[in-house]
Amino acid sequence: MTAKETLTQVFVVASYEIRKYLRSRRLLGVLVIIALVVGLILGLPPALGRSYSSDANRFVGTFAGFTEILVILCGTLFAADALVSEHEKRTGYFLFPNPVRRETIVIGKLLASLAASAGIILLYYLAATIAALIVTGHVTWEIGLSAAYALAYMACVVGVAFLLSAVLKGTITATVLTFFLFFPIVSVALSAGGVQPWFIPSAASGIIGNVLTPPFTPPPPEPAPYIADVATSLAVFAVYFVVSAILATLLFRRRELKS
Repeated sequence: MTAKETLTQVFVVASYEIRKYLRSRRLLGVLVIIALVVGLILGLPPALGRSYSSDANRFVGTFAGFTEILVILCGTLFAADALVSEHEKRTGYFLFPNPVRRETIVIGKLLASLAASAGIILLYYLAATIAALIVTGHVTWEIGLSAAYALAYMACVVGVAFLLSAVLKGTITATVLTFFLFFPIVSVALSAGGVQPWFIPSAASGIIGNVLTPPFTPPPPEPAPYIADVATSLAVFAVYFVVSAILATLLFRRRELKS
């Protein structure tokens, strides 16, 4: 099979997955959640008699507080069952008249998950940016940096979700485990034990909000909270994504060959 034919098959798999997202209620559900969150962020201050922040970064920082949960939702809805469902339904094999390589299915589904999740996150940041421009009259480059960090974290979550999807046998198990795995339970426990959780993605995701509103550091002798370093966090995201994607591809291929 030539490289052109392989790329064509990858595109077909990705296109099918994206069309499946558009037809499903998952995408609609995420859009409804975004609308509700944006509505609450914009509606609560006036309802409580409070004014909006005049600083664009602090204003968008209120939106960034939900970004990490939104990333987890995207990974759960668009990636957690991507491969495990293939074992149940084998949809990838029905797209082509000739046998398709397992790697092609993984790459196509991975690209579709990344594209769908990126679209959701960018839409959320677009709404936040427009609101900031209307309310404060200006926007800053830190907003774009926050969006870029959110996309990097999203790639990490999607990669790990694909790995879980390749390992686990049930759709529900993969979905539930992906959703709860990225909550900051482990990082909080490590911090309480005096361990810097720089290697935990949920702790590294702090850069998403920190670039907009620098975290508060209490004066001594109060213990200083862990503050994620940008370079280290991006490296953590990259390692998790690359390693997880490679392992997911190898495990999916091996599992298919055994079946």
